[in-house]
Amino acid sequence: MLAITFIGILVLSLALLYKYVLEPAFFSPLAKIPVANFWCTISSQWIEKRRADGCETRTIFALHQKYGSIVRLGPKEISVNSPDGLRIIYLGGFEKHHWYADVFVNYMMRNMFTMLDRKAHSVRKRHVSNLYSKSYLDESVDLHLITIDLILHQFLPAIDAAACDNRPIDMFDLLQALGMDFVTAYHFGSANGARFLEKVEYRRHWFETYATFSRQSPKERANGEIEQWCMAMCKAAEDEMHPEKFSSSTQPVVYGKLLQCLRANGADPQQLSKMAGSEALDHIIAGHETSAITVTYLMYEMSQRLSLQNELRQELQTLSCPLRYPRGSDATRGEDELPAAKEIDKLPLLDAILQETLRHHSAGLGPQPRVTPDVPGGSSIEGYNNIPGGIRVSSNPYSVHRIAEVFPEPDDWLPERWLTADEKKLEQMKRCFFAFGAGGRMCVGSNFAMKVMKLATAAVYTNYTTFVAEESDMEQVDSEPRAKEYPRMCMTRTQQKKALFPPPIIKQGWEKQVQVQYLPTAKMIPLVRRSKWQIYAFPAFRFIFPPPTWTL
Repeated sequence: MLAITFIGILVLSLALLYKYVLEPAFFSPLAKIPVANFWCTISSQWIEKRRADGCETRTIFALHQKYGSIVRLGPKEISVNSPDGLRIIYLGGFEKHHWYADVFVNYMMRNMFTMLDRKAHSVRKRHVSNLYSKSYLDESVDLHLITIDLILHQFLPAIDAAACDNRPIDMFDLLQALGMDFVTAYHFGSANGARFLEKVEYRRHWFETYATFSRQSPKERANGEIEQWCMAMCKAAEDEMHPEKFSSSTQPVVYGKLLQCLRANGADPQQLSKMAGSEALDHIIAGHETSAITVTYLMYEMSQRLSLQNELRQELQTLSCPLRYPRGSDATRGEDELPAAKEIDKLPLLDAILQETLRHHSAGLGPQPRVTPDVPGGSSIEGYNNIPGGIRVSSNPYSVHRIAEVFPEPDDWLPERWLTADEKKLEQMKRCFFAFGAGGRMCVGSNFAMKVMKLATAAVYTNYTTFVAEESDMEQVDSEPRAKEYPRMCMTRTQQKKALFPPPIIKQGWEKQVQVQYLPTAKMIPLVRRSKWQIYAFPAFRFIFPPPTWTL
């Protein structure tokens, strides 16, 4: 009896040894793929530890630098970093990994971003995708009115008022507010949007609250302040959609269409508000974060290149209606007139600067995981065949945008690469441009984000020159779960004697009047505190400054 028991235990032990050690390490179709270390063949703990420590992306990048375009991260996980890999994974219809549904659900309801099934996603995407198309945005009367209000009546005046008083501006905070106001006004109507450019104290409270929200699970944040805040905007927009109610506000473009389509598709009336709210909150969160991060980095890079700023300003002044401030400086134009959307979009230097910032400082650095399909013979990626279904496979923008064969000198911020490349090289770079994802699941609001970022950049550099006032640096790193502070950039205005806008200022001298024209100049200053190391962190990245030797 004992012998039978011993044999049974031995057989079971050998079976377990084969299943959990020998098979994944030596006999799996993934066994031939370069691996980070031996333990990754039998356990996911190594890569999960890197994720928990906030260094996943750069760890994966270092592995690709060492092992090549494909590397194994766990028993059932691989990372791919090549143009062909992008095409196979993201254009080949691989389904999303369940990680999205575990993290990004709102109101305990899946939204377009968290839908794992391709068909369900396609149905939801058709509801709103045309509202974010470039042609629709260019012709949208609502977006035109929103732009006048936010750029001309709030964003530029906020900068100018503080600059004239030599009062610092936290540009990252201001750009988050601008992005939030754009996306909520387009979603819910201008009267029902966040109005963060106006509500300074509340927006700072909201950003602090959001820092906690972004680290919580869907269950932990359900019905919390952020979700209640979004639902209040949803209800206000829905109330305004009644035919008998007159409003001078712009239309709730996205939310109105979303409700209409959900009802037409037979959505449960009891769940309708939560379904629409989950979608709206997802767009709001993505919309305000990415644009603010990108333009903050753009201004940081531009502040170290005064000649490039001059070139951009000259290009911006070729617009039929430059975004000069104050508007009265151009008597031939109406105060609320804007340049045509297509004009701004066609400016080559502005586009190159923004594209390079998105490449070099992608707002979302991390992997975008997919799952290999269950197909006969398995999948083939980077020369490795028979990859079975259910394997987590991903690429990340940080690594893809640093493939030296595609982007020479990848660690340098070089906008000119987008202007001087021949047609073949430009097409290659565009195929590897991964800032908004790729394929049918790429960011539905990419055109909207590009438009907002170009408007913000054009508004600043038509009127200001920016420079870094103190020697400092910014580094974008992986998400840090324990981060509690935001990165901060400041902008103040000084006066330099040089002819440009605004119009001449008359000053009284002791003996006579003198006419002087000034160039508004912006100082970009990192806010620091006295400490050995001061870290300003954002849920998606953090800035690390050297030990401060000054104080503000």
